[in-house]
Amino acid sequence: MNDVPSFLVNGIPAGMVDTFVHLVLSPDESDAGRLIEQLLDDGVSSEAIMLELLGPAARLMGELWCSDDLSFLDVTLGMSRLQRLMRHMRLPAGGLMPERGTALLMPVPGEQHVLGLRMVEELLLRDGWRVLAIHSAKDHLPGQIVADEAFDFVGFSISGERLLPALRQTIREVRAQSRNPQVRIMVGGVALLGQDRPAPPLDADAVVGDALEAVAQARRWRALAGVN
Repeated sequence: MNDVPSFLVNGIPAGMVDTFVHLVLSPDESDAGRLIEQLLDDGVSSEAIMLELLGPAARLMGELWCSDDLSFLDVTLGMSRLQRLMRHMRLPAGGLMPERGTALLMPVPGEQHVLGLRMVEELLLRDGWRVLAIHSAKDHLPGQIVADEAFDFVGFSISGERLLPALRQTIREVRAQSRNPQVRIMVGGVALLGQDRPAPPLDADAVVGDALEAVAQARRWRALAGVN
């Protein structure tokens, strides 16, 4: 597909996610870092590591928590370590593609899990977008942010159905106050997995399943606008 970024390279061995989660939760978290370093030395791209290892590891920890195989403290610690590992793989300064557009990424008010949002941020940056990423919605008003700057699209992350009312309200606020009257709204997260389209009250333009799909959707919107 032309709208799928060409820089992604598959290469995570089958069964490695379980091993990686064990290392992330072990007393010596440096073992998880060394595994990533070995993958990079073996030619696995950092994008593949984020999408095929860190992302699935986060989902697996969530599943283990739901099945009472991990405590809330375990999951909190594991997520924190995953975010630190991902920050070590940030794109170096310079060398970006010509700017494709501007994006605002935010968690839904009340949301605490932002690993998926950070992955979307990283891939959009590598794909040439200018990104303002808010990793905590606690002290930020979405309506004020979009009123100050015209973003091409706004992306929200949501992990629990209990936050759907807050998401609906925030989307309405963004549309009402956006400096760009044609702003697009993208939503994603565990709470929306399996939905082919948002329910009418959600009023989003797209629901995405992962970071790669988010970049592909952003590219499709740019193509519809006649921008490469």
